[in-house]
Amino acid sequence: MQRLPVIGQTFTHSAFEAVQRAAIEAAQLPLAIERWDRKPHQVPDAIAELHNEAFAGALIVAPHKERAAALVSALSDDAHLTGAVNLIRRDGLRLRGHNTDVDGVRAGLMAILPRAQAQWPRNAVVLGAGGGARAVVAVLLGAGFQRVSLFNRHLHRAEAVVAHFARAARHMELRARPWHETILEAELAKAQLLVNASGIGVEGSSSPIPVELLPEDLYVLDLVLNHAVTPLMAEAKARGGTVANGQGSFLASSAATFLLLTGQEPPPEVMRTALADELGLPEEGIAVVGD
Repeated sequence: MQRLPVIGQTFTHSAFEAVQRAAIEAAQLPLAIERWDRKPHQVPDAIAELHNEAFAGALIVAPHKERAAALVSALSDDAHLTGAVNLIRRDGLRLRGHNTDVDGVRAGLMAILPRAQAQWPRNAVVLGAGGGARAVVAVLLGAGFQRVSLFNRHLHRAEAVVAHFARAARHMELRARPWHETILEAELAKAQLLVNASGIGVEGSSSPIPVELLPEDLYVLDLVLNHAVTPLMAEAKARGGTVANGQGSFLASSAATFLLLTGQEPPPEVMRTALADELGLPEEGIAVVGD
């Protein structure tokens, strides 16, 4: 039996743990998930422990994804591009960081955008500046978007994300923008896609975007996980938009994590059931991985 810690601080991402635990138990794998509540200054010591052969690796949740990327021996292409890690695998004496949030965002966008990537829009607004937003920017870069405006309540955090992607984003216009309604309205008027990776809307009572600012026929991916329909989604759909919540993205990311961690194909129905149970939502309302 090998240990698999979930390293975070607040553990608001308990769904991540619950879904992986269910998949591991269904596959009868010798992995034991455990919670490690760690503050930022404790993360280096926590990751150093993973070199011990008692560990298979670790699952990394907020707010440590960016911090963890600097503390491993090697990074996958997606982890290197984003500068963030949500999975660490131990390979002998080496620790390799992966970012399966990218897989999740890509699946979420494929669910709402035209089937042919050549027909995808080229202008987007992204809300947030954490690990999720970094995954969004990485996918948009790879998909050939020409203009991406990044908004965060704390402008310096959005600027840090833009600085990180500066070299990779030379072919496009990637800008950090102040979170003011007039600027949001101007950028949304130019965009065809809006992705909410800010966490605003988790409580279910508010939208990060005032309703009057939303244009018609907008594609919206709201990465909020715990609501089938968020206020942002409802408002965009009423204006002819095409919308999706974060559940499909989450399950796709979780499936990629399980595959990398175990080398086995993920059990999609088991993972969907575990997510529904954790969120207290009807199972039939949650998309199966690959839908």
